[in-house]
Amino acid sequence: MKIVCMIRNNPAQVYFLNRINQKYKISLAIIESPLTGIGLIKKIRQKGVKGSVEDILNRLLNGSKNKHLRISDYNKYFGSQWKLINNNIPLLTTQDINSPEVYGLLLKESPGLILNHGTSLVKGQILDTASLALNLHWGLSPYYRGAYCTEWALLNRDPYNIGVTIHKLSKEIDGGDIIAQKRAVLGPADTVHSINMQLTNLGVELIIKAIERIEASEELNFRKQDYSLGIMTRARQLDRRLLKQVKRIEGKGLLKAILENPARKQKLPIVEL
Repeated sequence: MKIVCMIRNNPAQVYFLNRINQKYKISLAIIESPLTGIGLIKKIRQKGVKGSVEDILNRLLNGSKNKHLRISDYNKYFGSQWKLINNNIPLLTTQDINSPEVYGLLLKESPGLILNHGTSLVKGQILDTASLALNLHWGLSPYYRGAYCTEWALLNRDPYNIGVTIHKLSKEIDGGDIIAQKRAVLGPADTVHSINMQLTNLGVELIIKAIERIEASEELNFRKQDYSLGIMTRARQLDRRLLKQVKRIEGKGLLKAILENPARKQKLPIVEL
């Protein structure tokens, strides 16, 4: 079965690609083009900056405006597989995941499976080139769909319903039929960043198990979503005021209090693989 991955060149997505390729050969990786990761490092080196990949990444990430972006999170959940895309994976870089170039290449590849993590919304004709297309979503759908689901769950004091969903890609944002979910395990020192890195790690393992079943010709069970059970958020809704509240939760150690006294004590039902 030919597998095509669609990602952005960020540490979590690079791990997603490398880890799956470690188990099942990726026929093609399609990468949306914002200049990050190794592309950014090459550009920095062209300006005379010296040092190893890890040194440069340390400087970039530790110098970030977001003090919670820490390489220790990447190393904890991804080992060393987040730094560089494996050089045996064929790559296509594009500014538009739905471009005619991408569509034409996928028609030639005729993949059995498309896997997506972190790109723009993938449209219908792209999805139609594969027998099955799955997405890794940072959120437990249908309770939390859309953007910044971890942040919204924390703002809602709902830490026990933070998790990852593997679902079919569809025209509805994070709304396709669900194949598997996993709940995050949170500690008082966690941040949005560390939680999301954990979610990528958990989600990749769910995808690998799903591929194992496909390869063994076992039937996959999908569950339709009931959108009335949750919310769908867009990036613009997390305004500066709300973002400040998230930073306050992280910076003042309030997650411990939220874990001890959540607004919703119930762990909502999830789909087990």
